[in-house]
Parts: sequence; C-alpha cells; structure tokens
Amino acid sequence: MEAIVLCGGFATRLEPISFFMPKPLLPIGSRPIIDYIADSLQKIGIKRIIISTNKKFAGQFRYWMANKKANGFPVPFELIVEPTTKNEEKFGAVNGINYAIKSLQINDDVIIVAGDNYYSFDLTSAFEKFKKLMKPTVMLCDVKSKEEAKRFGVAVVREHKIEEFEEKPAEPKTTTVSTGIYMLPHDILCKFDEYILNRNNPDAPGHFLKWLVTNSKVYGFECNGEWFDIGTIDTYRKVFDSHNEAEAK
Repeated sequence: MEAIVLCGGFATRLEPISFFMPKPLLPIGSRPIIDYIADSLQKIGIKRIIISTNKKFAGQFRYWMANKKANGFPVPFELIVEPTTKNEEKFGAVNGINYAIKSLQINDDVIIVAGDNYYSFDLTSAFEKFKKLMKPTVMLCDVKSKEEAKRFGVAVVREHKIEEFEEKPAEPKTTTVSTGIYMLPHDILCKFDEYILNRNNPDAPGHFLKWLVTNSKVYGFECNGEWFDIGTIDTYRKVFDSHNEAEAK
C-alpha cells in the first residue's frame, strides 16, 4: 500500500499564519503535524509516502522530507507538485488526488490522509479490516454533536457499511463524520478520473465519497481516540495547548 498525504491547500482560514507556512508543517509540540501522520503510516508498513502539495510550499516540504531522511525515517518519500501558487488556482483535493495518481502512475492500494489531521488513534485495526474486505474503507469519528457535524462529511452507517454520505449538510442525519482518512483498493483509483470527467465537484473528498457510495460498497471504521481537523486558528490553538499540557504532566 502507498500513502498520499494531501497538502495542496492554502489554508485561508488560518491567515496570516498560512501566508508563510502550510498547515501540515505547523508545529504541535516540538514537531510538525505531518510528522505524526508519517509515524502513523510507517506503523502499517506503507511502501511510500507521497506528499501532494502546491508550487508555493513545495520547497518547505522538500526541506522537511530531507530532514526526515537524514534522521533515518525508513519509508521513502515522493513529492508531487501542483503548478499553483495561490488559492484562486488550487486544484481541489479530489483533483489533486487524481493528479498524483496519474502523474506517478499509481497501481497499488492507497491510503489517503488529509495533511491537516491530528489524531491519536492507531491505523492498524482499520488497515487489517481493509485487507480482509478489499473495499473502500473510511475512518470515522463520532463528534457527539450535530452542530459540530455540520463542518464535516457525515456518514449514515449500517452494519459497518456506509449507506449515505453528505458533505457539510445543513441538517446532519448523524454525528458520525469522516476523519479525512480513506483506504482504497487499487481497482477503485480509476474512479477518480471517471468522477472528474463527469464534471463533479473537484474539491472536498466528501463529494467524491457521496458519489462513490451510490455505485460501490464503502465501509466505515470508527476510530478509537482523539481526532482534530486543524481548520481554524481556534482549533489549532486548542490542539497546541492540549498537547503542551499533556507533555508537561
């Protein structure tokens, strides 16, 4: 299995911080967010970690990758760079995934992780389930609040199968949301091209998931641990402070 970490956004909600630094490289404690993601991927035996970013931040990711390699990180990295330098030009996450798949001619099972994810749960159990099913598998989290769920992609799950999925609904049917972590068998990767060619929404992966659920079996795996989507300065401050308090104990 290969990994694609999505780092192509411009994080306008985190301005002015994001004028100079992409979200995945923001520090939590003494390490950038993407460090924790890379560690979690290493534990499930990923063959290669592909960082999908934009031209504006490519140099910063190259520097981070070089440091990881110099410090003995055992998984190889690959950088795929979208030719964009500002938010108005961005590909959108789904387009970015398809761009990476086609550019690198990926023909392996893939785990896709949003690069602004900060989580404490282990991916091993979900990975084992995925290997048995060999069907698209989405990591889910119960946020316990329908008001909070409005910010995310919301899933209706029956017997571990996702029956319905909606991106940022005004009236969520459940409080179970996507964490932005998707495990996909290699035979599903062609669906991204089909989705894009049919002029569907190229941005949030939740739109792709809604479309995929209507024509494929998609399974959900509820995570057991903390999860945060670092989407705003308030969320970033909350995670940063929480981590520092835990470290101090």
